[in-house]
Amino acid sequence: MTRESGEPREMERALDLLFGANRPRRSGAEAFRREVREAFRRRALETHPDRAQALGRSESSLADEFRSIFEAYQFLSREEAPPAPRPVAQRPRERASRPPRDHLSRAPLPQRTLLFAEFLYYSGRASWRNLVEAVAWQRRQRPSIGRIAVEWGHLSDDEVREILERRRRDGAEEPFGEYARRQGFLSGGQLLALLGRQRRLQRRIGQFFVEVGIVGEQEIPGLDADLSRHNARWRRSA
Repeated sequence: MTRESGEPREMERALDLLFGANRPRRSGAEAFRREVREAFRRRALETHPDRAQALGRSESSLADEFRSIFEAYQFLSREEAPPAPRPVAQRPRERASRPPRDHLSRAPLPQRTLLFAEFLYYSGRASWRNLVEAVAWQRRQRPSIGRIAVEWGHLSDDEVREILERRRRDGAEEPFGEYARRQGFLSGGQLLALLGRQRRLQRRIGQFFVEVGIVGEQEIPGLDADLSRHNARWRRSA
């Protein structure tokens, strides 16, 4: 579907969902589609229902938002040429070249238990984008449940492929391990053991903030202690 197809409103809505005010600046259809893919990957990290606990939001609200983001991505991926920028979105050259402004939380610590990355965000030490990037970083480098299950002899390579294919056909959005358990490939006890192994093998998320220079290595023990005190307080009051 091209821009001449009579759907300017849908085009504007899709652009707003994926890019906000930071519209694509590259010229040419292929460059535009690359920007669409990059924007979708970024927005998917911010809205995927699997991250509800880490983001402190409900799975249902994230699912609705993620669905809208995916539909916008599908619509823009069909475009043959990038849309002309709206006049209201035009800015002076020196401002348009700046990266989008990120923000730090000014809200008090939530009255609930927190994960380490959330604690840094609500403490004003890291931005929302930092939190999203940290979760993505940790997820990329941890081994998959399927791989661990094969190494432990709980599943074969063919069974992993079958589970993935079934999940794709069913359109299931639940994690691989939970889907495999529900389909009878894994027992509840096996899944718990696999999840525990996965957590032990993944690098601690605090290392991300050290590597990008947000906190120092020597600060981690103190931050861990502060987080433990906060969580202990709200576990007692729960």
